[in-house]
Amino acid sequence: MALILACCGAQAFDPLGSERDLAALPPPGLLPLDAELVGGPACPGPLAAGKVSLAEVVKRALCQDPRTRQAWADSRLQAARLGIARSAYLPTVSATLSQARSGQTVTQGGASARTDATTRIGQLDLAWNLFDFGQREAGIESARQTLRAAVASQDLGVQTVFLDAANAYFALLAAQGELAVAREVERINLQSFMAAEAKHAAGVGDLTSKLQTQTAFAQAILARVRAEGALANAQGKLAVTIGESPDRPMEVDADDARLPDTDFVKSVAAMLELAQQAHPELRAARARLDAARARIAAAERAYLPSLSLAASRGRTGQDFNAATPDLDQRDRRVALQLNVPIFDGFSRHYQTRAAQADFEMAGADLRSVEQRVALEVWQAFQSLQSETQALGSTEKLLGFANKSLEVAQGRFKAGVGSTLELLEAQRAMADAAQQRINALANWRATRLRLAASLGRIGFWSVREP
Repeated sequence: MALILACCGAQAFDPLGSERDLAALPPPGLLPLDAELVGGPACPGPLAAGKVSLAEVVKRALCQDPRTRQAWADSRLQAARLGIARSAYLPTVSATLSQARSGQTVTQGGASARTDATTRIGQLDLAWNLFDFGQREAGIESARQTLRAAVASQDLGVQTVFLDAANAYFALLAAQGELAVAREVERINLQSFMAAEAKHAAGVGDLTSKLQTQTAFAQAILARVRAEGALANAQGKLAVTIGESPDRPMEVDADDARLPDTDFVKSVAAMLELAQQAHPELRAARARLDAARARIAAAERAYLPSLSLAASRGRTGQDFNAATPDLDQRDRRVALQLNVPIFDGFSRHYQTRAAQADFEMAGADLRSVEQRVALEVWQAFQSLQSETQALGSTEKLLGFANKSLEVAQGRFKAGVGSTLELLEAQRAMADAAQQRINALANWRATRLRLAASLGRIGFWSVREP
């Protein structure tokens, strides 16, 4: 236990402050987003039985998805590299300790002499780069911007996990709705078939009507079976998303009356400006561009000389077992060293050219990301407008279809309506119900996608109204 604590303490030791930029990033075990919901920033415990909410799904996904841990590890890696770059300003001190035993036997003219000696050497060396015309500072700036890019990429990874979890939730919500519709359609077709069969048995209905309703009933059974399979797949996907076994039963709240707010939706110009400032992918691209610029500066300054200090202090002792007196030697050395690069086989030249090409690539990547983010905002905004209109239309459509089905069922039972009229009304009701389910799922997903394109996604976006 003491060894584990010592190791943990060593990992937390950060004398050069390389992890200050990670202060706002919760480590694994805490939610990497705002903790506005009940429960605080701690990851939730074991999943209880019953229905699971969208907020809980997102919480568990953020805590369990390995992508969040990979992003955290990458940020720690870049922070460590920043610490390496900062350490170049400090001196290095090394110590050498050695002890050796040697023996020598000399034979001459029948006489021999043996000398044994024990040698002990202790030396302390110091090296310190005093001045290098900004090479180290350029390296530190490159490492700092790379760390900022990693932090922004971690935000982007969290956003991706958030959206994937929400989409898995919406997929299960839609699958539950589709199964409910399939069962209702099966029940309605069963009633129609029983009515047609009863009329045929009483001699007031023809065999064609009975067979048509029987065929529609069989098709409804097939649709229900397929809906059950789709539901099982959606349940398994959601379970895996939150770190559970795929065979764990999952159920979400199917109440479609509660729709989240859209207060964050502003004018297109305002949202485009917000996305340019806050989107994590854009922040990462800008940081990568700044890091590439710093690498150019470091490569250009490599042509300049550097001044360093070197110092050493050592002691050598030898003990002999013969008449030879013991040796005690002490050495001291202090030197200033000026290193002037003259020729290195054009290595620095090509390093500079590589840094310039890297800078051009980073600039083009930034421009590409800017265009992609702007397009994402525009498309998500337009899709949300369309889905909002479709939401209202499908509600009306479903109401009309239900009324039409009621009329067709009444006419068929009274013997004044045809079987085709009844089957068409049933089909129209099933299609309207399916369109309503799809519209609800698409609207919810599009709303979250718009929030994500603005770089503002958080638990506020899944809070219950």
